Amino acid sequence: MTECQWPNGTCACYTANSTKADQYGRVWMHCEEGLSLSKASMTRFVMYCLTNHIEIGQIQPFNYRYRNSQVSATVRLKPDQFAEFETATKGRLRRPPTISVNSSDAGQLKEADQ
Repeated sequence: MTECQWPNGTCACYTANSTKADQYGRVWMHCEEGLSLSKASMTRFVMYCLTNHIEIGQIQPFNYRYRNSQVSATVRLKPDQFAEFETATKGRLRRPPTISVNSSDAGQLKEADQ
């Protein structure tokens, strides 16, 4: 635990575990289209995930006060389950965004501003 810098950042053990591959070969995906805050949609989604060994990360409704409001979810599933997931739940999957720090060149920014 000597590498732990927790209050000032992440510790080395967290960084190592967060990049480790899933033992079942699953990958994180986002589902932001096709799910709605209705009994039918949420039942399809949750039942499919529970019966097919899919890990649910976060579920967030756009506005919980309105019925049929859009719902966003993160799930971890195998790549061969993508098509079946979309068919069964009517939700569309996409890969999570990746953030790259300092990915642009300062010269490109100057040219774009002119």
